[in-house]
Amino acid sequence: MDKVTTLELFPKTQSHKKYRAALKKEKRKKRRRELARLRDSGLSQKEEEDPAIIEKQLNEEKLLELERQNLHDEWLLREQKAQEEFRIKKEKEETARKQEEEQELESGATWHNPEPPVEIRIMEKDRANCPFYSKTGACRFGDRCSRKHSFPTSSPTLLIKSMFTTFGMEQCGRDDYDPDANLEYSEEEIYQQFLDFYDDVLPEFKNVGKVIQFKVSCNLEPHLRGNVYVQYQS
Repeated sequence: MDKVTTLELFPKTQSHKKYRAALKKEKRKKRRRELARLRDSGLSQKEEEDPAIIEKQLNEEKLLELERQNLHDEWLLREQKAQEEFRIKKEKEETARKQEEEQELESGATWHNPEPPVEIRIMEKDRANCPFYSKTGACRFGDRCSRKHSFPTSSPTLLIKSMFTTFGMEQCGRDDYDPDANLEYSEEEIYQQFLDFYDDVLPEFKNVGKVIQFKVSCNLEPHLRGNVYVQYQS
């Protein structure tokens, strides 16, 4: 009976020993990890306090800042160069345009309002036709006009209705009952907007043919406001 009991307890005794051995091994591992952590922490603290390492870090930061400044200076130089090239290009284009206009004037080309086609001049004398539409291609009454609106069969002048619009012109048109409304919008602002419009649109019309005149109506009446008239040579 005692032998049987001893045989039964022996494996348990062996298992307990293995458990204690594993427990001691795990404790040793934890102790080693803690010592390694403390050692690394102490090394990092020493590195932070080391003057040589601090000086090296400062030098690296200075080099990075110097590189950023050099890149910024290079960008400024490129931007200045691009702006200068653009200015020279615009000056050349303006000079060429003025020379072209002077050559046209010297060659006998005259700048005047285009004469309406013969059939339009005949229609103006006929009371059945609308004289306003015959002269400007626009009528304040539109389709409600009691007189006839006749389209010319051909004309060297194009009419694009309400092509030039500005906020000031539109606002003045809305405030017909407020005579002081247009005081908020100066003539200088509208003129500058016209110059921008002129530089942007006229080259497109010149791609089609030789432009003799380019006029924009600044009349605040709805049927004339912003109308663009382009006269071609033929």
